[in-house]
Amino acid sequence: MNYIEHLEKHCGEIKGSLELEDMMEENIQFLKFENAPIDNTYTATTLGLLWRPLQFEEERFYHQELMMSVKQPEAEEDVIELLWRLTTHALETGQAFELGEFYSMPETVFGQYGFAGVYVTAPFYFDESFFIHHGDASFDEPEHVLPVWFVPIFESEADYLEQQGMDAFDEIIDATEDELLDLTRQPLI
Repeated sequence: MNYIEHLEKHCGEIKGSLELEDMMEENIQFLKFENAPIDNTYTATTLGLLWRPLQFEEERFYHQELMMSVKQPEAEEDVIELLWRLTTHALETGQAFELGEFYSMPETVFGQYGFAGVYVTAPFYFDESFFIHHGDASFDEPEHVLPVWFVPIFESEADYLEQQGMDAFDEIIDATEDELLDLTRQPLI
């Protein structure tokens, strides 16, 4: 199974794609899926970043694709802008996104919702078999591809993450049903 098939197995049929000029130079595009991970939500993801090995702090290299899921269809432009910014960061730095990291939110993205930034996590509202793709050698894909999920979080949640650490914060977000998909949600902390 190639990566597109992996995406469609877990997210359903591709409902749209967006090719931005600067990303097309890198052979990266953005895909949209509806009703993924649950009804009345959508997921946007990069496609093509997997061809770039990204380095973790401990010198290991991995291949990643970036994704975000939300309930608000009117936020699509913000979702794409955020994924574009994160993809640009990865291409410029060569750094992988590590689970548990926090990235500040640009003021122009999701400004009306009051989020401080995004939290890097596994796409835990999806089935666990989505967490890692075993590359298809017939497509010359890398051995493993990690879909990395970005969740908008509030300042109080970012403070808790900084003070209590990733494991404590993950316990809180793992206990949620689908709240993290709703951009109009209240802070968990």
